[in-house]
Amino acid sequence: MKIVGTQTSPFVRKVRVFAIEKNINVDYVVDRPSSPGSRVAEFNPLGKIPVLVLDDGEVVFDSVVIVDYLEGVKPEPQLIPTEFRGRIAVRRWEALADGIVDAVVNISHQYGPMNDAEKHAAWIPNQEAKIERGLSLIERTIAGREWLHGAGFTLADIAAGYALAYVDYALPRFERRRRFPGLSAYSERLMTRPSFRTTVPSAS
Repeated sequence: MKIVGTQTSPFVRKVRVFAIEKNINVDYVVDRPSSPGSRVAEFNPLGKIPVLVLDDGEVVFDSVVIVDYLEGVKPEPQLIPTEFRGRIAVRRWEALADGIVDAVVNISHQYGPMNDAEKHAAWIPNQEAKIERGLSLIERTIAGREWLHGAGFTLADIAAGYALAYVDYALPRFERRRRFPGLSAYSERLMTRPSFRTTVPSAS
């Protein structure tokens, strides 16, 4: 199997961290969809990353589906609970993290209603508010706890980890560390894991 994507994509990082935590041997192929000669669109007609290419040539996308696939391939260690309420709780954290990342991308790539000055003026504050509310929920929940869900490390922590790191990486002016000091110990705890240390994006 191989994961196709870029170092800086938080969604690619999600599936790479997940695979490492699962001890699943997956090759990593760097391919930026916007680069000439990119093969991403051959694997995913939407031209989006990450893509998981299986040994038989079958492809799996996007990140939410990929982590489901990897969990099914190797159920242990369990990162997504099988019990219904627990599974929904963990997937909710994943949805929150993905939403935080989407808001960061909207700001850093200057997406929004560019042809409407009034709407555009409110666009960035609205995106920043999403980030702030999301980080506030993580900070409140992790207070006094080691992990976000239950007694062990799960996809919820992977999700929070890549979201926190991406805010720092792509939106340093947000000053996440200063504004949310309650997340510092949690971030440091996540970074002691080899899965997070080995997937830190380069500056390029």
